[in-house]
Amino acid sequence: MEHHAALELLGLGPDAGPGDVRRAYRRLVVEAHPDVSDAEDATVRTIALTEAYALLRHGPPTPSGSTGFAGSTGFADASPSGSAAARPTDPGATWDGPPVAVSLVDDDTLAVNAPAETTLLLLIEAAHELGEVIYLDPSSGLIEVLVEFVEAPTCSLLLTLQGRGNGTTEVFCTVETLTGDAPPPVEAVVRLVAETVSAVVAPSDG
Repeated sequence: MEHHAALELLGLGPDAGPGDVRRAYRRLVVEAHPDVSDAEDATVRTIALTEAYALLRHGPPTPSGSTGFAGSTGFADASPSGSAAARPTDPGATWDGPPVAVSLVDDDTLAVNAPAETTLLLLIEAAHELGEVIYLDPSSGLIEVLVEFVEAPTCSLLLTLQGRGNGTTEVFCTVETLTGDAPPPVEAVVRLVAETVSAVVAPSDG
């Protein structure tokens, strides 16, 4: 997908910032949910919106051809140092690959070095620890969780999975309050999600 096409899909102008991208994506992807929209292309549109968000979340193209807002890092630059190595706790789990490492990519994204199917299962379990799962669409890689924060408004947390060709999965997080008030900082919520995913799986050494 081209940069201009992604902007058009999200209804954004060329000067849109990261906050504009998150808000537009959050609003449109919820409207496009197959259980909300009767359109025949609801699932296809949801996937397209996710691809547009994945492209635009780092900002406009730089002279080098990559994309990036000041201070952001791409997935390829994510460091595994300090990540939590773990395996699913379910004794019946069939995951037999390397330990699952959870790491932060940037303010609104975490990375899991596992396929999307495995990551989805881990996120579902983590979501139940965080709050109430109010929407789940495995085919589109979407999980919406109602979270009651301490000293902050109750929020809708949308987790969007994006599988990568190298067997890892990125998880984009968007947060929106139910009251329209300012939500908690997204980077704090992403860290909470990462910690929760790490907590629901067992260390690789048993």
